[in-house]
Amino acid sequence: MKGKGTLIPKGFAGKIIKSFIIFALVMGVIYLAMFAIQLSTLHIKLRADEKAQLSVVAGRSEESMTAITEENLTALIKWASDRTDDEFWIAAHNLKIFQRQVADIFRHPEYFGRRPVYPPLIENAGKPALQFLCPGDYENLTPDEMDMIERLANTEPMLKEFLISNDFNVDIGVATMDGLCLDMDRLSEKKITEDGKPISLDVSDQDWYTGAIARGNVFFYPIHSLIYDFDEVAYAAPVYVDDELVAVIEGSIQMDLLRSFLKDRDLGESGFTVLISDKGQLACSPRTSGELKIAEDFSLDIRDSVNEQLRETINKGLSGETGVTKVTVDGEEYYAAYGYMRSCGWIQIMFVSVDEVMNPTNALLDDMRKISRQDILEQEKVFKRSGVIAGIVFLIILGIGIVAVSEAARKRARPIALMAERVRNIGGDNISFEMDESYKTGDEIQILAENFEESLKKSTDYVSELLAITSEKERVNTELALAKRIQTDMLPSKFPAFPDRTEFDIYASMTPAKEVGGDFYDFFFVGDNQLAIVIADVSGKGVPAAMFMMMVKTMIQNRLIDNIDVAKALEDINNAICSNNRERMFVTVWLGILDIKTGILEAVNAGHEYPIVKEPGRPFEILKDKHGFIIGGKKKMQYTGYQIIMKPGSKLFVYTDGVPEAMNEAGELFDMERTLQAVNGAADLKPEEILANVSEEVRSYVGSAEQFDDLTMLCIEYFGNSSGEHVDEE
Repeated sequence: MKGKGTLIPKGFAGKIIKSFIIFALVMGVIYLAMFAIQLSTLHIKLRADEKAQLSVVAGRSEESMTAITEENLTALIKWASDRTDDEFWIAAHNLKIFQRQVADIFRHPEYFGRRPVYPPLIENAGKPALQFLCPGDYENLTPDEMDMIERLANTEPMLKEFLISNDFNVDIGVATMDGLCLDMDRLSEKKITEDGKPISLDVSDQDWYTGAIARGNVFFYPIHSLIYDFDEVAYAAPVYVDDELVAVIEGSIQMDLLRSFLKDRDLGESGFTVLISDKGQLACSPRTSGELKIAEDFSLDIRDSVNEQLRETINKGLSGETGVTKVTVDGEEYYAAYGYMRSCGWIQIMFVSVDEVMNPTNALLDDMRKISRQDILEQEKVFKRSGVIAGIVFLIILGIGIVAVSEAARKRARPIALMAERVRNIGGDNISFEMDESYKTGDEIQILAENFEESLKKSTDYVSELLAITSEKERVNTELALAKRIQTDMLPSKFPAFPDRTEFDIYASMTPAKEVGGDFYDFFFVGDNQLAIVIADVSGKGVPAAMFMMMVKTMIQNRLIDNIDVAKALEDINNAICSNNRERMFVTVWLGILDIKTGILEAVNAGHEYPIVKEPGRPFEILKDKHGFIIGGKKKMQYTGYQIIMKPGSKLFVYTDGVPEAMNEAGELFDMERTLQAVNGAADLKPEEILANVSEEVRSYVGSAEQFDDLTMLCIEYFGNSSGEHVDEE
């Protein structure tokens, strides 16, 4: 190579050196000039950036905190209002049972013997006791009046059980059209005057009495009891016999216990909860002053005395909505989460101060401002020192670089030229590139040559490897398809399932979220007339869940063949799984055995969804049965069974959580309300058509969103036994 002894040789190496020197000088001048300009504007820019960043962070933080708060409060109010509604549902349910019993006594008094009843007695104070009250003197009661009261006293065991089964209960009783009142409570002393005589009571002018008659159904009403001298929620319902009003039954819930129940769900230090009746009455509130103070007689509609925000929130809740909004109460801004309670038509509103929610965000922003200001000062010092050092270092590096590049360029130019020539010759069948001693420079040139050689070698193997990968993928897909077919064959899929049995019609379906799923259903006879029905949901998805599902399904079949006690069967299966469950998998199970001769369905629920039941002539309704613990979660769990009376024309619909928890593209759940509507949309059709309608409604709601969970359903319609044997619910 010419010019070997000079600093800047000719040729390719010389061009590299000259280019380096020119580039370095130009970049150095530009760098020093720009650095001087940047130092003069740095302070202003950093200040502007600080304000912009803090503004963005503040806005995003507030948006994020608001979104998270509203999402969490929405979920919390749904849960909290459902729990509160459970107490009202229990009260209404007990009242309906009592209503049927009282109607039977009025309809057939001759079937019920006369039992002695007494006015309130002081010795019964503090313990459950049945007593009767009348508007005037007890001596003026007619024989017919006493006859009916003594026959109604046959309800004493039922009333006592209702009273002691729930701490919220104050009393429960019945009032006749003659003005007599038969009542079960623990407060006999409250119904005795100072001279030791029973009080005189006319219930016909009580709000709960007139309200129940006007509504014609269960009626909830907040009152201050003049007899007991404390606040309570009275509930009542009329009793009709052949369209004739014969009595009004009533009960009450102690307000103090209800307040304590709600207080346990308050949020933070500023949180509080209120209940508002369907008539707009403020029934329960911890506030002793201001807009949410309870009226002494509970008679006021709170919507007439609060601000527009509160009034709008209350109206939304009473219309059946559930949501979260910001409202101002007594001059302070709150998040208000409101939820509707179906059993009574009331709403529950949970309040929490906006300032308390946003305090962590505001504190974080203050800390960020302090840190940002300190960082700006430190950065200014660093840049000034760096400017001086950079100039000195640049000059040193430039001199050393010229010498080093001059020497290195001569050595690097030859292998690069040789490599370029070799690469130009590659083509056609000649796709090989072999290492040469001149390429072994120990730097990027050698790495480039080695990588190029390796790349050409790998390219020849690529096609064969691609074919192998494709073959393996087809094998895996084939095995998954086989697993799906095996799982499907494990489930009953031939319908009608029992063509020779005319007592019922049953249909089921399962659509897994993946190739194989963890849901399953089953039905089989465990006796000549005992039909076992199972639906379950295994935790997880895919092949592991499917294997666990098949194991559980087999265990249930084997256990029920030995013993058809559904509760004991699940206890044994749970203990067996828990004894060797290293993967910690679990399954929710609803299991029932239907006696097709009598229509009695013995059932048990291990953490599964509520069943949905239809009685003849009525729509489908959710049966909130008692849940046991999941199978596989904890050893030695006990499960409690219950009965469902299937009359001719009754239908039962069971499902997994893939139905109510199906989500659309917006992430919104199909939920239980839509599930119930979908079932009732085909309530009078066959089980197969009911399942088809529910599946179509879910698909229409989900749209193009990916299926998240297995979709499994089962429906049975009971026609009754041709022999006429059947158990009717009294």
